[in-house]
Amino acid sequence: MNYFYFFFCIALAGLILCKPITKYLFSKILQKGNLRVIASLSMIVGLLLIGISLNYELWFERVWTLTTFILGCILFLRGIFALIFPNIVKKLIGKYFRNYYKFSIPTSVFLILIGILIVLNDYIGPKKDISECISDKDIFVICGFKNPEDIVITPDGKFLFISEFGGVKPYEHEKSGYFSLLEIKSSKKLVPNIKIAENTWGDKFCTRSESQQYGPHGIDLVTRNDQQYQIGVISHYPKETIEMFELINENNEWGMIWRGCINVPEKYYFNDISLKKDGTFYASYMYGRDITLSRWLIAALLKKNTGYLVEWDRNIFKKIQNTDGSGPNGIALDEKKQVIYINYNKGDKISKFDLIANKEIESFSIESPDNPYISNNSVWVTSLDSQPNDLRDCEVGKTCSAPFSIFELDKDTLMIKNKFSYSKTVFGLPTIAVPFENKIYLGSFRSDRLGVIIDKQ
Repeated sequence: MNYFYFFFCIALAGLILCKPITKYLFSKILQKGNLRVIASLSMIVGLLLIGISLNYELWFERVWTLTTFILGCILFLRGIFALIFPNIVKKLIGKYFRNYYKFSIPTSVFLILIGILIVLNDYIGPKKDISECISDKDIFVICGFKNPEDIVITPDGKFLFISEFGGVKPYEHEKSGYFSLLEIKSSKKLVPNIKIAENTWGDKFCTRSESQQYGPHGIDLVTRNDQQYQIGVISHYPKETIEMFELINENNEWGMIWRGCINVPEKYYFNDISLKKDGTFYASYMYGRDITLSRWLIAALLKKNTGYLVEWDRNIFKKIQNTDGSGPNGIALDEKKQVIYINYNKGDKISKFDLIANKEIESFSIESPDNPYISNNSVWVTSLDSQPNDLRDCEVGKTCSAPFSIFELDKDTLMIKNKFSYSKTVFGLPTIAVPFENKIYLGSFRSDRLGVIIDKQ
């Protein structure tokens, strides 16, 4: 709705500056009987808008509901005024046209500024101080993590394997992160041991030493055709690579063996990865590495295409045609059906893409989606219910309680099966929702905790 009001304000600002059109419209309104009809319609629409806005809890904390309420009040009061004082309205219209551009230009500028303000902000309510890691009635939290951005479930169903995100441009400089495990039964955090082996799953020109750090972002886990468990990791630190590990279980403990890496060409800046059983993969190219915060904000505002999906096979990155979009983010592959789910974070949608037909076959609008997660017949997606300016006080390194939603979508149609929304709770800025045993585990790109929602299935 924020974008609807943005484009509405821009269109109205342009219309106001077209004197012949506005003069024609007002001449029709002032014809006998038309003013009364328009005034009555204005009152009805105004009451309808007021009702829509008040139907939402805490409507005064969201820009679009507050805008809807104010617009409704203006239309209702304008209708009453036109019905009671029609002659005054006619005189005011006449005065307006005698000084047309004196009034129109400031009004047009005002509308443009209002439109920009609306599209840059969504949540204007207070954010809860959640600096202490304490659960509340809505979300149980597990403390001691650092930016648990992406999550997969280990093959035995006893652990969550977690990517602890280091950072990405243009929000901050890339930094090191690491990996962690959550023992589901005990809610205990573990740190996996990593051994370095021969590069057999990557690019022979990519090397790594035991002392080098990792900057993990998106991850994926697959059982390969040779029955080994492979984890792929987008890593931004100390350089841009894709790291490959074998996940092994020894004495009921999961560890990692480094099996290779791929150097990422300078033209790409990846976000997420989806592995295939033969060791090849898809990756989401989100935007150029040299992007600045101002360029990112403009792209987010205008929904400009900034990236696309690529496939890696035989040491070659190949663009997947027809996947261009604004801020391609998390991806999830259904290899059996040859479809991949792509979240366009800045484009505010999730796309179901047919890899055989090479086209989008379904889509669903959702605000700032991040990592999709396939579970049975559903795709789970998180949504940041906010606009860029809303997160200005969400400091780097601190957990932020900005509002968010979790969607369970039908895997085939992308229709909503469930939706859960939160505001001023003990968790925020979610990136992934992983359902498991009547719980939903939440990761975040800026958090010192995992979130757990209970009994939502």
